[in-house]
Amino acid sequence: MNINNNYRKQRTIWCAVFVCILSVFSCTKIEEDIEAPFETVPQAGVAITFDDDYVDEWFTVNTILKPYDWKATFFVCEFEKLKYEQLNKLKELKKEGHEIGGHGWIHLKAAPFEKRHGAAGYLDDEILPMLEDMRVHALPVHSFAYPYGSHDAITDTLLLHEFNIIRGTTYGSLSPSQQKCYFDNNSRVLLGLGIDNSYPQFSIPYFLSLVEYAKQNNKIVVFYAHKPVLKATGKYETEYKTLIEICKYIKANNMKFYTVSELYLKEKNK
Repeated sequence: MNINNNYRKQRTIWCAVFVCILSVFSCTKIEEDIEAPFETVPQAGVAITFDDDYVDEWFTVNTILKPYDWKATFFVCEFEKLKYEQLNKLKELKKEGHEIGGHGWIHLKAAPFEKRHGAAGYLDDEILPMLEDMRVHALPVHSFAYPYGSHDAITDTLLLHEFNIIRGTTYGSLSPSQQKCYFDNNSRVLLGLGIDNSYPQFSIPYFLSLVEYAKQNNKIVVFYAHKPVLKATGKYETEYKTLIEICKYIKANNMKFYTVSELYLKEKNK
């Protein structure tokens, strides 16, 4: 994809300046200037997210979960490979209230790639082509999920210049009070917990205990999945029953479904 040469030069200069500044303030938290709490207590709920390019499966599971008035954020990678019919499915999902986010042009591990090729190289190879192509196809994005959850302070700061909010990953079966998969209203960097059947922490009762903790403490839990299927037989697959049980709990307990960008608006308007 061709990117305006002047814009590319400006971006390269900006990245060089940015890296110099970051080297001076490397111990400073990105979100340290955000200190005030919410003006009002948020409604407890869940942000369900999906990664990669399983558009057909996402579209199918949306039909299954409609009775729960759910919504989700679909983070798309390798956008240029999608078929015309899949693009229309994404637009239909967006029309129904779901969010379409970015997951990389070529699905790179951000932190090691940036270290090898620099900030400008990472943006030029992974981020800018994706933003432009999705914009051209009437699917502009404002949120991003890191492939493989790979990120560091440099990539976070780079991407918070391009997106309103970004999502990484967290792992393990810590007690609900110790888990890191809750929306932090002082940060634009989220951590989601994987709910695919292949993850070591997979357990529907455990996932529901996190949602229960969110309900009791007015929190918003963030989950991520990949390919929704009836029966999981491989990696990166989430069974329908997992999603149904989570959505059923949210609906029955008067909790709320959030898109990732809605969390940014909560942070911004606190």
